[in-house]
Amino acid sequence: MTTRNRSTERGQSIVEFALVLPLLVFLMVGIIDLARIYTTMLSVESAAREAADYGSFGSQKWAPAPAVTTTLSEMTRRACIASSDLTDYAGPDTACANPTFSYKLAGNASHSDWQDYNAAMGCNDAVRVPPCWVKVTLTYQFNLLVPLNFEVFGVRYGIPNSITFSRTSIFPMTDLSL
Repeated sequence: MTTRNRSTERGQSIVEFALVLPLLVFLMVGIIDLARIYTTMLSVESAAREAADYGSFGSQKWAPAPAVTTTLSEMTRRACIASSDLTDYAGPDTACANPTFSYKLAGNASHSDWQDYNAAMGCNDAVRVPPCWVKVTLTYQFNLLVPLNFEVFGVRYGIPNSITFSRTSIFPMTDLSL
């Protein structure tokens, strides 16, 4: 009788393992997705910082055309290259579609007048007080490996299949010669 009980217990363990395994795999992939989200957010933030840093270093980059056009295209290129290792990156490196690039300039100390480049702001003046500020925003759409959601009666609960997030970096314009 003891032998018979052992063989049925072994079968029970296999059934329990078969029931728990999909849940464990699902949890493991979910944890991996959360780690991917975190590292992706850091990479996008770093790419925004790279572009803003380039735009802020040297007021001569914001002189009238063609310097402004060159500065904006180089900022975009740097942001795209810095984020090109991301899984859902959509190139080319000169004007990427995922992440999307945007910039604004502010000419006052309170940063209340964010706007596109305007020559009247005087951001190309190396001795301008207060200095102009460059703000770069990258918006990235991240697709999860495992969608952590479900639908009940037409209402979706949980985390969506993709997450869109933005990262912003702000730098004051500086010149080393000062």
